[in-house]
Amino acid sequence: MERILNIIAPQLAVAGAYSFIGEIKDVVFQLRWMLVFIVVMIIADFILGIIDSVVKRGEDFRFSRAGRRTMCKFIEYNSYLVLGFMLGLAILQPVGICSYTISAMCGLGLAFVFEFDSIADHICAIHGIKNKVSIKRLLVGYIKKKYSAAGEIIEEVTKEDGKKNEQD
Repeated sequence: MERILNIIAPQLAVAGAYSFIGEIKDVVFQLRWMLVFIVVMIIADFILGIIDSVVKRGEDFRFSRAGRRTMCKFIEYNSYLVLGFMLGLAILQPVGICSYTISAMCGLGLAFVFEFDSIADHICAIHGIKNKVSIKRLLVGYIKKKYSAAGEIIEEVTKEDGKKNEQD
């Protein structure tokens, strides 16, 4: 009996893994246009970031750093897809809230929100416009309005992060 279990268990694990990989492929195929949009947004952010830093601020261009940050964004945004897919498949779909495809789209929606903020900052910096609209500032303002102590802490942390990024 133990010998049969040792033979069948790995085969079942492999079959389960192939099934899971097939589900991920299906989700990625269904969301392919959102993935294309993310790639376009990342490329736009890359190009606008180069224009902003090199042309407007006169900084040295380091391709290794810019390429590394761009690839990290791509990997991070794909992680949002997988996280949304996993939460949808494990929790949201069985409970009846939404399908895993919708939850994966919500995960990618976060990526859109973050990347849009970055692109808007670059465009405004290139054209010399003070960017007054920021999703991050709206969220911090909302939290500060609802919970003043937490909002002030978040505001201080984001200011410190901004100062650190300017020094890099």
